[in-house]
Amino acid sequence: MSVGRSALALVRGAAGAATLPARRPGGGVAREGTRLAVRACAPCILLNFLVLPLVAQEPERADSAAPDSTAQAAGARLTGYLEHQFGAARERGRWTQLDYDRVRLDLAARAGRGTRVSAAAVWQLYRGDTRVRLRDQLPSEFGPLVDTTSVVLEDRRYVNHAYVAFSRGGVEITAGKQFLTWGAAWVFNPTELFRPKDIFEPTYEREGVGALSARVPLAALGDVLVAYVPDGSFRTSGKILRARYHVAGFDVSGLAAAVYETPAALGGAPAEPQRRLVLGGDLSGEVLGLGVWAEGTWSERAGERWGEATLGGNTTLGDGTLLMVEGYFNGRGTWGEPYAAAAWLGRLAGERRSLGRLVLFGSASRQYGDLWRLGVAALVNPGDGSAVMIPSVSYEFAENVELSAEGVVSTGRDGTEYGSGTAGGFVRARVYF
Repeated sequence: MSVGRSALALVRGAAGAATLPARRPGGGVAREGTRLAVRACAPCILLNFLVLPLVAQEPERADSAAPDSTAQAAGARLTGYLEHQFGAARERGRWTQLDYDRVRLDLAARAGRGTRVSAAAVWQLYRGDTRVRLRDQLPSEFGPLVDTTSVVLEDRRYVNHAYVAFSRGGVEITAGKQFLTWGAAWVFNPTELFRPKDIFEPTYEREGVGALSARVPLAALGDVLVAYVPDGSFRTSGKILRARYHVAGFDVSGLAAAVYETPAALGGAPAEPQRRLVLGGDLSGEVLGLGVWAEGTWSERAGERWGEATLGGNTTLGDGTLLMVEGYFNGRGTWGEPYAAAAWLGRLAGERRSLGRLVLFGSASRQYGDLWRLGVAALVNPGDGSAVMIPSVSYEFAENVELSAEGVVSTGRDGTEYGSGTAGGFVRARVYF
């Protein structure tokens, strides 16, 4: 799989479209190409998560679990940022580049009596090699299937999220495009159903999901969430029940859901949505001074049954170096190549988190002074021997100004999960206001 050009094409904003799950009925090569190419997992886009302080788990979105705000006064606040990034990569004997500007405006407001509103709008402008060929994202043996298929990255304007939440007596009801993000794991989250992380940049912002949800307290240390995600008819809309509780020093949750997904396919008749039943959960806490987490699901769709599981941990050394490791088991994966075309398409569309049955992640980062942070991370598929390594550096240039740079080097044969021999990287600047 080529990781260079997709790396340039998929950085942010392609991500706006990229995070859309493969749920609607698909079509032929041209229609499916857009959905697949923008979801290609490209090691060049492993960005700032290496240079951010790493913790045992990605925290629950504050927006989706706010406390009762009845007593808080009405008011509004407008914030945002301007981000610029330039990236280049060498793949298949030639260099490609992609440059973009991204502006995001956030509105947070409180109307009193436990009512609050949150919304964000994003504008993204592209320059450079904006045409992404789908054949570059697949092994050479599948190239003829999509030889002429390409996606042009066009300037985008979209609403990242927009919802209103009503809180009273600990009960919160939220309506609108909101954050339904779950899971204790850092990179691989089996319990994510609607906006899966980009495994190469798990901390970058994701779009919300149009939904109705209600959160009810469960004793003093837990809660129960019920969510309904309209999508087509009532039958094909998502239904989710999730409970979480703090017990014996661990945060524990359980999940049951029914969602409809459309399998990725190229050519032929449009695929029909298929119901997927999911049971799962996660836990996180501390053992012997180490942060630990575990997460897993069991799924059934169209007669296919599989399990997914993640186990990880982190620790900080005496000199301040933060170490993290995580392993992911995919019951639908195989122990090595060749991988089926359906598996490749599912991975590009975001339906699968990996091709291999086992993927390992590791990272190390350290703060130098008050302004610098250096890091390195790697993803390895031990079954096919492919890997990608990503060094990083960040610098707090000024208050509210962040500068960062990343590199990427992948190894492995053609047809392996991360193999392509691509080298590249990017530089990025973000200014908050």
